Amino acid sequence: QNVPEFYPNGFLPEIQPIIEDRAVTVGLRRKGTWNVDASLTRGSSSFQFNIENSVNASLGTSSPTTFDAGTLRAAETVADLDLLHKLDTKLVKSLSLVFGTELRIENYEIIAGDEASYSLGDETFGTPPQPKSPGAQVFPGYTPANEVDRTRESIGIYAGAESELTKRILLDIGGRYESYSDFGQSIIGKIASRVKLPGGVILRAAASTGFRAPSLQQLWFSNVSTQFLPDMAGNLQPAQVLTSNNQSPITRAFGIPRLKEERSIHASGGLSFHPTDNLTLSADGYFIRLRDRIVLTSQFTNANPIVADILAPFPGVSQAQFFANAVDTDTTGVDVVGDYSVDAGDGTLTLTAGANFTRTKVKSIKIPRSLENRFSTDRAQLETFFFGRLARNRLEDSVPHQKATASVRYAIKGISALARANYYGKVRFKADNPANDETFGAKVLVDVDVGYQFTKNVFFAIGADNLFNTFPDQQTKDANISSGRFIYSRNVSQFGQNGGFYYAKLQLTFF
Repeated sequence: QNVPEFYPNGFLPEIQPIIEDRAVTVGLRRKGTWNVDASLTRGSSSFQFNIENSVNASLGTSSPTTFDAGTLRAAETVADLDLLHKLDTKLVKSLSLVFGTELRIENYEIIAGDEASYSLGDETFGTPPQPKSPGAQVFPGYTPANEVDRTRESIGIYAGAESELTKRILLDIGGRYESYSDFGQSIIGKIASRVKLPGGVILRAAASTGFRAPSLQQLWFSNVSTQFLPDMAGNLQPAQVLTSNNQSPITRAFGIPRLKEERSIHASGGLSFHPTDNLTLSADGYFIRLRDRIVLTSQFTNANPIVADILAPFPGVSQAQFFANAVDTDTTGVDVVGDYSVDAGDGTLTLTAGANFTRTKVKSIKIPRSLENRFSTDRAQLETFFFGRLARNRLEDSVPHQKATASVRYAIKGISALARANYYGKVRFKADNPANDETFGAKVLVDVDVGYQFTKNVFFAIGADNLFNTFPDQQTKDANISSGRFIYSRNVSQFGQNGGFYYAKLQLTFF
């Protein structure tokens, strides 16, 4: 929505953030009967939302055009103590015991923006008059009701043993106990082994269990944002969407339960092979089963009267979404790598190739009983309501299932040259309306880099990432393009949309 006195020809609001990251680590290491590694790390990150070239239409001509829409801030203090002791034993080739502990203090804050960034004024539009949307267009500011300042502590204790049972067999086992001040306790474990076979073949395998408590952000984040979402005809329209924090009465009113921890099982196996001194080949496969995965739900729209009633206290808001333990997923994958080096003239030629094949499948959608009780409808409709095709697509098909890279590097007397081809497999966009589905084809991007080491302290290089300025396929469905707003899909992540990047760099080393 606009204030024509400010922008008679329309406007394009921009988010111009101020991002600050800080970290400091101190530690000590000591070798002896027990090797000791102790450290203390303090880190923080903040993201201030500055909105420019925008307007709070509900304030009319009294609205500013730039806003401080608030700040997200996260901080963490971590203390680690790791101990290693090598036992003197004749039963096996070697045996080491490891013990350790980690104390973690986390803090998460949402700081409200200036009042004009979120307030609701008196301006109206249409007949009969309707209030204009409150807050800065594109990103309404965080309100005092959004503000949080939450801290939690956790402690982890682990123990393990690593043994070379023979000169060919290594075994590693371990367990970990974790306790959260806001989320209870958990015990997880791992086992891994490596076997050296004749002929330079190495086999490896590992299995473990996993536990992850919801992050403070998943528990406490809340805001109202402008999102472009399909209307009843499937065309994209700007909508004000409420993301309600997991502890809110609004979240309970929708039937979304409190978040619980994610649980996982990991298994992997692989081999590496050295047929010659200068050739290495390896292949690894992995499987991850993730239960009660925390994701964003689909948007609940006020076209449903129950939703409309719950959202009535939020002016201009038409949809809502939540973090929930919504799905179980299985991920399988294979990594293959080859590396070959050979003397070529007075220099060294290195050839490297690698490929990754990964697929994630949603095995089940976990509709809460409280949600079923709140919205009485059949399960198929409720699945679409809670976690629809678009939400499922984010996990299954929005990133390439296949990626590969092949490179050649030549180094001689301080000169180095690299050429690399990167392959990105096709990706698919599956909309809630199947008529708007699209597939974006595979692409190959080429990188080059040439450098010279003038001295041990001075290195200069020129190069290009994406040398031929390759872009993803453009969208073809009118509903997805939305009157030219979105040339490329916002719902898939194949590779960047910024084209080629060309550079020169000078590297100076002082220590």
